[in-house]
Amino acid sequence: MDCKEFSTLLDAYVDGSLTEMEADRMREHAAACPDCAARLALLNDARRMDEEIEVPEAFSSSWRRMIREEDTMEDRKARKFPWKTWIAAAAVLVFVLGGTALTRDSMPARTKATGASVEYGTGSQAAKSGSSVARRSNDAGEYYSMAYETPMMASAYDDYDMAVEMEEAQADTAAGGAVQEEKIIRSASFTIKTTNYDADLESLQTLAKELGGRVEYLSASGDASSGQTRSASLTLRIPSQRLDEFLAGAEGIGNVTSMTQEMQDVSDSYYDVKTRLETQQKKLERLQSMFQAAGDVSDLIEIEAAIADAQYYIDRYTSQLKTYDGKVEYATVRATVKEVRVTELKQVTLGQRIAEGFRDSLESGAAFLEDMVIFLVSALPWLITLGAVALVVRVIVKKVKKNRKEKKESK
Repeated sequence: MDCKEFSTLLDAYVDGSLTEMEADRMREHAAACPDCAARLALLNDARRMDEEIEVPEAFSSSWRRMIREEDTMEDRKARKFPWKTWIAAAAVLVFVLGGTALTRDSMPARTKATGASVEYGTGSQAAKSGSSVARRSNDAGEYYSMAYETPMMASAYDDYDMAVEMEEAQADTAAGGAVQEEKIIRSASFTIKTTNYDADLESLQTLAKELGGRVEYLSASGDASSGQTRSASLTLRIPSQRLDEFLAGAEGIGNVTSMTQEMQDVSDSYYDVKTRLETQQKKLERLQSMFQAAGDVSDLIEIEAAIADAQYYIDRYTSQLKTYDGKVEYATVRATVKEVRVTELKQVTLGQRIAEGFRDSLESGAAFLEDMVIFLVSALPWLITLGAVALVVRVIVKKVKKNRKEKKESK
């Protein structure tokens, strides 16, 4: 028998309504448990008082001891550590601090770019702090594709052998004693590192302009006001015969850390296209003569189609020759200008280190508190929703417990 069962059967025991076996169990438990024995004595004393019997001395000692024990139990309960409260507080702290730390990178930035732009112009500074510019020349003959496209040799109407005409054109060139000029496409690239970024970038553009070149593309990035180093990428078109002079001048601007040069001989491709162009031009002349002499309508239609076909190839080959001429005449130079900074080392005292560390700690703490406020405000709709759900669940649980208690009491 335990204390709970003893308390339940105590009234029946005093009334003498228990069986002999249950009564023996009650007596055994009272002999072994002082608390239950005191309760039994207290109940007996109370029954005697109801019967107007003089209160015995044992009653006073019994109920006094019970009161002391009850006070002791209450003190123990009062001194019991509030684990649930502390666990809830710790959960809230972990949620706030952890949520802030995890979402700091995705929070709105403390500073925003103003979106300033820099216009490009001849003789002006090409890049400024916190800006980026880009420019590409769209003038005819300034931007070309290096791909050489082999023309189709078939046409809707071809009244002579193309190979024969090409041989005739080559024979005419050889007979004239003309010497073919080499067609060389030159290109170069280099990187400049400088501590005087603005001046050296301007000097590089000025040098290109003085030599008859131009800036075809310019892109600058970096923000000096925020401590970032700046850089610029340029595509320059320099007259091929003055490329060496330009590269020599560039070496005097800043510190050239790397440089590459490339030469591509496109003479064969160039003169092949030129020969095809001359052949098509002769073909066009013959077709025009045939068109004037033709009298049949069907012949006129076929000759017109052949003339259109020849004119198409003439335009195509002419465009390719202009592409080659532009690449040969102007070399392509890709330059990168990077800003570098010289770091000075100085001795820092212990006091300065402490002050700097304290200042950094305060700034970091203030920034973290700002982020925490932003996180809490951002999470407020979810917290309200979760709180409402928890409140509803708590009310339901309490109601269920109350109903169960009422059912037990009614039984």
